Amino acid sequence: MKRTNIASKNQIIGSETSHIVIIGAGNVATHIARHLHLSGHKIDCVYSRTAEPAEMLALELGIRATTDPREVPQQAGFYLVCVPDGAVSEVAGHFRHCEGIWLHTAGGLSMEVFKGIFPRYGVFYPLQTLSKTSPVSPSQVPCLVEGSSDEVTASVTELAASVYDKVELANSATRLVIHMAAVFANNFSNHMVHVAQQLLKDQNLDHDLLDPLLEETFQKIIRVGAKEAQTGPAVRDDQETMLRHIELLKNHPEWEKLYTFISRDIGRSREE
Repeated sequence: MKRTNIASKNQIIGSETSHIVIIGAGNVATHIARHLHLSGHKIDCVYSRTAEPAEMLALELGIRATTDPREVPQQAGFYLVCVPDGAVSEVAGHFRHCEGIWLHTAGGLSMEVFKGIFPRYGVFYPLQTLSKTSPVSPSQVPCLVEGSSDEVTASVTELAASVYDKVELANSATRLVIHMAAVFANNFSNHMVHVAQQLLKDQNLDHDLLDPLLEETFQKIIRVGAKEAQTGPAVRDDQETMLRHIELLKNHPEWEKLYTFISRDIGRSREE
């Protein structure tokens, strides 16, 4: 299925306030709950198997927290399952008695994980890196949605568009590709910066030296695209410099492999 931009917050007129239950209290659950709360939706309850994070989120938003599935409201408009991918099916199984639309928030997981557990289900995936301590505006969160029926898809779309400026329909196969691309763009680039900071730390150098470079790098990627923004010895085919770098990495064989493989791929991309 082709991704389609199907709604924006400004296009939804007369949206009703939804009653919502949040399952989970980690990074994703915290941000989604904050955004829903900010948009005027009523969060009836936050459930987590661990009391402390649920209570912290509940205290922040003035809602109820529980660690007991029996205390979760049996009827709500939406249940958002914000737990690790491998736990979604198991956690959902504890709530078969609950009616409503069940949504997970994972990029790489099919919505069919709910099939046979709930009659109405789908996906509500915020395409953003989310940490509790780093506020993110809803305007900076594209949301990818999917539903088990046209009725569910319309309901999930309306909910998402009442919160986020950019909402797109993406089926599970398409969303998996997007999620993989996000891993390259965010998780892998973050790890590369970690390696760079560690290399400087090992030499008692201040990793803040890289901050202006990082800011310009990502701004330029946004302005002109990653391929056009690429610079460095691999683009120039500067073998002498690359060999000197590899020599410096001899005590870090895994990083040496990363340097070699990525430089090779940059060189290949230069020729495309």
